[in-house]
Amino acid sequence: IDAIEILNNQGINNIKFIVMGDGPLKQEFECYAKKKNVDCEFTGRLEYEKMVGQLCSCDIAVNPIKKGSAGSIINKVGDYAMAGLPVINTQECKEYQKLVEKCNIGFNCESKNIAENIKKLIVNSNLREEKGKNNREESYNKIIKLIRGEKNDNS
Repeated sequence: IDAIEILNNQGINNIKFIVMGDGPLKQEFECYAKKKNVDCEFTGRLEYEKMVGQLCSCDIAVNPIKKGSAGSIINKVGDYAMAGLPVINTQECKEYQKLVEKCNIGFNCESKNIAENIKKLIVNSNLREEKGKNNREESYNKIIKLIRGEKNDNS
């Protein structure tokens, strides 16, 4: 929300932020987005098919994991790859950070740098498309092979 507020203040005000899922702070985040004048839709919990459809209509995925949280390559990361979305990742999981870098699917950054990385993808559609394509073709295939127990080349 803060990153989008920064971009809005820079004149990039055509961003619609979609938050899928639910949690105990949902209402607090909704109020915060309204206070910051951020165009934000909180869908709540969606059935998987609806979530996938919504995700595939997006341009960029943000994986904003709180610093210090335990994390690994989780389902939503596979969903981002399946949808062919470039990723802004704040998750500290070395495994996923390595995948983001090696497969060139987005940017690893700290929360304070989310806005500048979103901006890079907004202003350069070729970069956005390249990283999204890489996510679909490179990381998704690596994840599928990992699940199947197959060896990945250059893993």
